[in-house]
Amino acid sequence: MNTLSPRQASELAAMAYRAKGASKVLDVRSIVGPNLRNSFEFVTGDSVVDGVSGGFFSHLFGLSTGFAFVGKGINEFAGDSVIAIRGTASLRDGLTDLNCGLSASSSNKMVHAGFNKTFNSMKQAFAQFVDSNRKAGNTGVVHCVGHSLGGALAQLTADWVNTEYSLPTKLYTFGAPRVGKTDFARSTTTKLENIYRSTHGADPVPKVPLWPFIHAPFNGSEFRLDDGQGLNVSAHKLDGTPGYLNTASASDWSTLKQRSDNFLSQPVRLRFEDRAQASFSSHWADKISSALITLLKDSGYYTAVVTQAAISSSLTFYDMVARTLEQVAKASARFAEQTLGLLGHMLVFAGKVVGKAFELTYNMIKWVFDSTMGALYRSVRGALNGLD
Repeated sequence: MNTLSPRQASELAAMAYRAKGASKVLDVRSIVGPNLRNSFEFVTGDSVVDGVSGGFFSHLFGLSTGFAFVGKGINEFAGDSVIAIRGTASLRDGLTDLNCGLSASSSNKMVHAGFNKTFNSMKQAFAQFVDSNRKAGNTGVVHCVGHSLGGALAQLTADWVNTEYSLPTKLYTFGAPRVGKTDFARSTTTKLENIYRSTHGADPVPKVPLWPFIHAPFNGSEFRLDDGQGLNVSAHKLDGTPGYLNTASASDWSTLKQRSDNFLSQPVRLRFEDRAQASFSSHWADKISSALITLLKDSGYYTAVVTQAAISSSLTFYDMVARTLEQVAKASARFAEQTLGLLGHMLVFAGKVVGKAFELTYNMIKWVFDSTMGALYRSVRGALNGLD
């Protein structure tokens, strides 16, 4: 079964951005790089897929633009096909909106509503492409590729291809955000042939939406392509430094460094007096999520919170978490200390000065969550600027 190399996948992700504004008469072959030219054929007039992103009026009036390229495999990839989807700054507000909402994916799992709406605007064109391939006897691997928000759309596309057609499907993403909650991540991990999720250490976009959104592969691994520290908007770019085109230039995935993504299942308990160790970084974004999950499990609230997460927007969910932590802190001195340790580290992560312990009231806890999420989402918005 064929697999795209890191170089091929990253070049396809970059090529997808050329779809915006591309006309149906564009000679797509003119923009296909040498690493792809002998592997996939992009036919003029049939290779550009339009989609609709943005807010209410964009969807109301069908303001579509080129969003993806589709191609058929040749030579060693004969029988395969590829769908490469671009990112877009017009979905930035949806990604960083804590009241984003949820909707059912093709596999009937709850996912980010904004991503799902944009995917659905392209689904008919994707169906025509896949149906045409199947009629021609091309039932090999469908390779779904995307950078940034295009990676989120590629995951929804891969889920749909496998659910609708039962075709072998592989997913390749670079700097993609989380798409769905636990059941979607588990389902995607089980159904897809392989998931090649690549990140940079300082890229903020893969850190959102926050838990309980979960990456696929579930409790699996990611390809960490550099050793970047902190959170930096430039780490999200395809080109430049570090640039996913540079860091994913290898010819084989086995040469790239993998990092376990099972941190959410590891217990983390933080002490308030150690709060200065926290920093605005990818590492601490992960560790704070782990500490929150640990506290909810230790106090016996985890199952109830996760159940609520399945039906709540992030705004409603974190309001509920703040109220829950107020109750947790009242339950015992040990839980109060553990809650204070978590919140102290969150404030340092957000760049706040924390001089002494504070009361664990709902209003205070909610303010800490708002401050932490605000700092992270500001970084994400900066990273997504300029994608269009």
